Amino acid sequence: YLVPNLALNEQPMQPIGKYGSLRREFLRENDPMTFEEMTLAGTLYKHLLEVEEAVRWQIKQTMQQLMRQSTAPDRKTDPLGWAQWMNDLKLQAEELAMLTLYNL
Repeated sequence: YLVPNLALNEQPMQPIGKYGSLRREFLRENDPMTFEEMTLAGTLYKHLLEVEEAVRWQIKQTMQQLMRQSTAPDRKTDPLGWAQWMNDLKLQAEELAMLTLYNL
């Protein structure tokens, strides 16, 4: 019998994260050929880590930009208002980052 000597490439043990998982599901559902090619070539995990890092960086940059553009409630006198303001900024930044996530 001829048995092929198959081996998997070593993958980093870093977790993919929320945005990498969303990208994986997007590829699986909307571009199965690319998903299969990347999986077989062993480049999918690296791609997902790159997407995760890029989206997190974009969210961070967008939040900093939004924080400069709007005025924040005083954190000491209105902590709930400040938390709501920060949550709103994060949601806006994530919404903008989702466009990048699905257009890569």
